[in-house]
Amino acid sequence: MFKKLIILFAIVIGAAAAASWLATQPGVVRVEWLGWRMELPTSLAVALIVVFALILVFFDRLWRAIRGMPGWLGGRLRQRREDAGHHALTLGLMAVSAGEPAEARKYASRAERLLKAPKLTGLLAAQAAHLAGDYQAARRYFTLLLDDRETAFLGHIGLMRLALDDQDPAMARDAARAALKLRPNSVLAADHLFRLEIDRNDWSAALPALEVISRQQKKSKAKTASADRFSAILRQRCSLHVLKARGFADDRTAADKELNAALKLDPAFLPAVMMLADHYIDDKAYSRAAKILEKAFWLAPHKAIITRLKTAWESNDGQFVARLIKLLQKLDPVHKKTGYHLVAEQARLVGIEGEAEWLLAKARDIDGSDEDSNPIWLCIACKSRHDEWQAFCPSCDEFSALVWCRPTGISPLIKQA
Repeated sequence: MFKKLIILFAIVIGAAAAASWLATQPGVVRVEWLGWRMELPTSLAVALIVVFALILVFFDRLWRAIRGMPGWLGGRLRQRREDAGHHALTLGLMAVSAGEPAEARKYASRAERLLKAPKLTGLLAAQAAHLAGDYQAARRYFTLLLDDRETAFLGHIGLMRLALDDQDPAMARDAARAALKLRPNSVLAADHLFRLEIDRNDWSAALPALEVISRQQKKSKAKTASADRFSAILRQRCSLHVLKARGFADDRTAADKELNAALKLDPAFLPAVMMLADHYIDDKAYSRAAKILEKAFWLAPHKAIITRLKTAWESNDGQFVARLIKLLQKLDPVHKKTGYHLVAEQARLVGIEGEAEWLLAKARDIDGSDEDSNPIWLCIACKSRHDEWQAFCPSCDEFSALVWCRPTGISPLIKQA
């Protein structure tokens, strides 16, 4: 404001100085035209020219303003219309978030009438119709969104949700697959596709979707992803590889490839360890069987591992117990007590009581107790206990929810990521 005053003051001073200078200049302007002659001082002639120029500028601006008045009025009306439309759009989205279908549809209709933005209004109308239970209208709106690449993803997601509500898994899978194709890193589409493929036992189709989720979780590790979520995804990936291996009953090579993929993710995933070890033992590949069994024992000791190690090592009873004791040196400290009890049991079975008592004493030194809470298969979803691993919990049907742990919940088979 102060700057403008200074500029105005400078202009006034400059104009006054120019007028004063012109007034002191001698000279006459003479005009002769049609028998008339007019003489004016030079200063007055210059002043008249300036005034005439200013009058021309004024009328030019006035004419331009009159000509532009309709456009200006139209622009103002359009702006008010757009403002009202965006306000209706905002209220409609708020109504959808609040779960008010009647309000949402009212504002969606108003936004469609006021705005020429079919992407925004169409999405709001689809959500409002879905919320109101008008699936036919919602499907029509979501289908319209497919025509534009920018909104096609949201259209497919909307159609997927409608199909799920209609209990049409085939259509839901197609929509989720199409959405994931448009956005290959979408966790939302991948998660729905994964669960839909799991429901029909298509392990091969479920695994790529789960890998998308896994990649995105790793990217967001520092922000939102939890250790439990990482552990669950790891467990699910291992389970899918095991289930795929079971499907290759007549193709041992393909089955072993899947099992090795599971063990690469987690060397202590017992279902994969046992199945692959059995394959190697059947093929007389004892050293390969022993290698994966020993590594699994270090991470999560299990009686079934010891049983297979006895075959893989091809040792007599004394050598077998001695090698087991040697394995205990590399055992995960969390599982030390369980390992001591398992090896002590084997020592007693072959009549080596001295070693058995020594091992039990070592176990007692850990926490002062003679008892070991034997690990079990525990469902982390419903907390039910089971004797054997299964892909789906027999109690709650949750996929890949069984973990090998003590009843107290410590020492999980799959460690936290």
